[in-house]
Amino acid sequence: MQAILFDLFGTLVPNLPLSCWEQSSESIAKTLGLDPEHYRKLWEPRFMERMTGAILDGEHQFDEILETAGLDPPAGERTLAARLHTDLLREALVPKPEACQVLSVLVDRGLRLGLVTDCSSAAPEVLDQTPLGPFFEARSISAFLGVRKPDPRMYSHVLELLRVKGKDCIYVGDGNSEELLGAKEFDMTTVWVDNGHEQHWRERFVPRGDYTIRSLEELIPILDSLERPTP
Repeated sequence: MQAILFDLFGTLVPNLPLSCWEQSSESIAKTLGLDPEHYRKLWEPRFMERMTGAILDGEHQFDEILETAGLDPPAGERTLAARLHTDLLREALVPKPEACQVLSVLVDRGLRLGLVTDCSSAAPEVLDQTPLGPFFEARSISAFLGVRKPDPRMYSHVLELLRVKGKDCIYVGDGNSEELLGAKEFDMTTVWVDNGHEQHWRERFVPRGDYTIRSLEELIPILDSLERPTP
């Protein structure tokens, strides 16, 4: 194996409980002068647009829903709402306890690491403020590429950056976005991260990989077995 590609949410960082997203949504709604339930009805249908970069993070990310609601809050309140959204990203991007140690082991073994993630436009900058950021020399970010997994461009982009072929890669993910199916189309070895009851987010969830792990540490023996010479 030459490289390992990782999903982000639910793989390198935990799935936040839905209550965290709901509390953040309520705080943002109140800051903008919207009823929380009305805000969610306007905000949630724009998920795809946010993940593919049609709506960029920042104080203008709320423009459409505010226009629809007939509201025009002061710039300071829009800025505060955007800051609350970034605070949620910071909370969501705290690494799993074993993540950085496992990534360090992989780098020490000479493996190249790539990131393939469906996320909004601010997530990469927030990620770079965490211990995870420096590990990834190549990234496929849905908000920058304009597509989401399992679109082939999410995989081909990072493979081109790493200059490796899919058959020489392991893909590790929690199974959302049909990502493991997409990785198999490139002949990658797939590893499903089974989060059990902590899999709080399920969206096009297909938990089917060549291997299954409950902790990222279990990736090391899988790698050992794949690199062991065949008798």
